[in-house]
Amino acid sequence: MRLTVQHVDGQRFLATEGEHTLVVDAAPEDGGGGTAMSAPQMFAAAVGACILEFVANSCRLREIPFERLGLELEYEELKSPRRIGPLEAVLHIEPEPPDDAKQRLVGVARHVTLVNTLKRPPEVAIRFAGE
Repeated sequence: MRLTVQHVDGQRFLATEGEHTLVVDAAPEDGGGGTAMSAPQMFAAAVGACILEFVANSCRLREIPFERLGLELEYEELKSPRRIGPLEAVLHIEPEPPDDAKQRLVGVARHVTLVNTLKRPPEVAIRFAGE
């Protein structure tokens, strides 16, 4: 998989993977225009979306009906070093499933791709082109 990120202006960037493009803009307090989600906000959104993707698929596979599925994710940006602090996700499913189904779905949510990645972070290699 390959993703490219290009500077647009100020602190705004376009991230492209295949046919999909996403705008990222730093918060005004970080020198951005606030015209799109910041990278930390997108990170949190990606974790939330990953959780819901797995929960929705588990509901489908286990025939757990739902009309509405959502999630509230609380997090904070820590300053030293700059990073995302603890994440807390609260699932909302209507109609509310039985307690045993809720426990299974929370178990599924604890083992989604991005949560597993956070538990076992990848090494990040950074270099200049041509080196």
